[in-house]
Amino acid sequence: MRWVMRAKASLIALSVATWWVLVNLPWLQVGQEEFTGGQLIPVLNLLPAIALTALFISMYGKLRKTLLISAASVLAIGLYLSVSVDLSVSAVVVAELERLSGVLNPDSHQAGVTISDSWGKYAAIAVNGVAMLTALFGLRSNQQRAEREEGESANDDNRSLWDEQN
Repeated sequence: MRWVMRAKASLIALSVATWWVLVNLPWLQVGQEEFTGGQLIPVLNLLPAIALTALFISMYGKLRKTLLISAASVLAIGLYLSVSVDLSVSAVVVAELERLSGVLNPDSHQAGVTISDSWGKYAAIAVNGVAMLTALFGLRSNQQRAEREEGESANDDNRSLWDEQN
């Protein structure tokens, strides 16, 4: 088995790692309290690890396309969750609003408390999109080029060996 780190694979790994960092930065501010994306949507702490694991296993060459598609699928799930989930109704936000307002009814919890988004959420969504698109479209051309170069170098070596024997 041979492990190959290509430039676009390192770009994917770097973007997934950056996404993982951005998931753990503040996404929402409730009053004076800030909540990270990992607190608001706990599965977002697991998805980057799964995507990186699939990416690193795919570098060994076995089931490369399948693993890259699964990594891109995990990134797509993270992107969907980041965009579609209403963070203001998550359990930690409701608990904080109940603590601040003293009302244990999630429908009447506003009581002058402001909820505002942070830049971390939008940066995480953008970086996740870049990683997903790179995983889907970027690696196929590099893989085909590397296989073609390996095939050419293998043919050259065999011809010179054949010529030396004659």
